Amino acid sequence: MATGRRKSVKRCVCHKKTFCEILDIASEMNFTTYAQLLENKICGMGCGMCHPYLNKMMVTGETEFYPGDVYIDSDKATG
Repeated sequence: MATGRRKSVKRCVCHKKTFCEILDIASEMNFTTYAQLLENKICGMGCGMCHPYLNKMMVTGETEFYPGDVYIDSDKATG
């Protein structure tokens, strides 16, 4: 029987790196966007499921997420 708890997402599974590790690398390389992580092949080049989490991580500094977590830029949101 399910307990109702969602499991958190803490890593890019294709590259086997935690978001904490990725954030440290981004900081060391002075990256400010998740696009820079992709361009430099740090992560996110496999299945792409981590892209929304990488984006949110680079904006908020968070490194643990739940399925469906995304960052929405309030300046660009419609409605």
